[in-house]
Amino acid sequence: MEKVAIVGVGTLPWRSRYQARTARALALDATQKALADAGLAKSDIDGVVYSIYCDTMLMQQHPGMMVQDYLGLEGRPSLRVTGGAATGGYNLYAAFTQVASGLAEVLLLVAVQKGQDFYSFATGSRGDGLQKGFAISFDTLWLTEIIAGVPAFHTLRFRQPHFNRYGGPTREQVAMFSSICHHNGARNPESQLRIEVTPEEVMSSRIVAWPTTMLECCLYSDCACALVLASEKRARDICDKPVWLSGISVSSHPSGKLLPETVGRLIGVNVAARRAYEMAGVRFPAEELDLLEINDLTSATGLISLEELGLCELGQSGRLVDDGSIAKDGKHPVNPTGGRVGCGHVAGVSAVYSAAQVTKQLQERAGPTQVRIKSGRGLVESIDGYGGLAGVAVLER
Repeated sequence: MEKVAIVGVGTLPWRSRYQARTARALALDATQKALADAGLAKSDIDGVVYSIYCDTMLMQQHPGMMVQDYLGLEGRPSLRVTGGAATGGYNLYAAFTQVASGLAEVLLLVAVQKGQDFYSFATGSRGDGLQKGFAISFDTLWLTEIIAGVPAFHTLRFRQPHFNRYGGPTREQVAMFSSICHHNGARNPESQLRIEVTPEEVMSSRIVAWPTTMLECCLYSDCACALVLASEKRARDICDKPVWLSGISVSSHPSGKLLPETVGRLIGVNVAARRAYEMAGVRFPAEELDLLEINDLTSATGLISLEELGLCELGQSGRLVDDGSIAKDGKHPVNPTGGRVGCGHVAGVSAVYSAAQVTKQLQERAGPTQVRIKSGRGLVESIDGYGGLAGVAVLER
């Protein structure tokens, strides 16, 4: 199996809506940035993987084909995988396998999604249109009828059962984690809001699904991001500081099956993490990872993810907040970009953006979001709205 490296990244600022830019135009912008970063031309690309989450919200049934035409990459093989908010992690895995197998030496991974172009004529609201697009991603036979969106599902399925079973994280610790992410996001020039909030402001913001508040929920955004991946031979020719995908895995767990032994758990994250760590040779993640970019669709599930990723025992993620370990200048910083809550989020793009940012961190060119690099390893995690699909990647310089 070939070693696989990230040799070029292209990111765009997060926006609530790019009103004057189509998804194809955003994809082109990100692609041009990634190719320029790698010092490559379109002719150097052997294939493309498209991380595009939702056809409905783009109002385009086959968006990968349309984006491929717009990028001028006709004739190249292409692939697209969808997995809700885990789409980025699944497509990073798909891109890795293409290069690791030898099917491509230089591969382009393009992530793009717009949400608020999808208008609800029934209510006259773009926000309602976006929510409808999300709802169609859920189990329309059962869950869409009874669950009022992702935050409500995560609160019911993960946050409260986890707290009841393990005693943490507490409401105050969840609010502090949100405050930390907003603090980091305020220093990221690509963040959507760039606002700081106190834990008290987080807890007093509008209730979405008690005790989860608005400021503990991910943002809704438009964005695009692109990565250039290369085999070991090509990577060393292209890039002075390639960042290797040394461990990667995806997993799934039926989140709708409420078993006593798994209620409140993100089992898919745990399984994917153990496989990725084994592949990368990581034995003690709390000691060996310099930073983590995790998929905090809600702040509570972000903290639960840290437990499933092995940074602490179950129920103990709150102490990582209390002792400052996960702050930007802490022992193992989490979401120095601001994460989904403090920076921006749209399924399909978020995890790829995280991989781009961890790559820049390990190359020590992350600018105002830069953290201290010691062991030279970082992690990217993604989960879907069910919390069942999961992807974990270990990046290493």
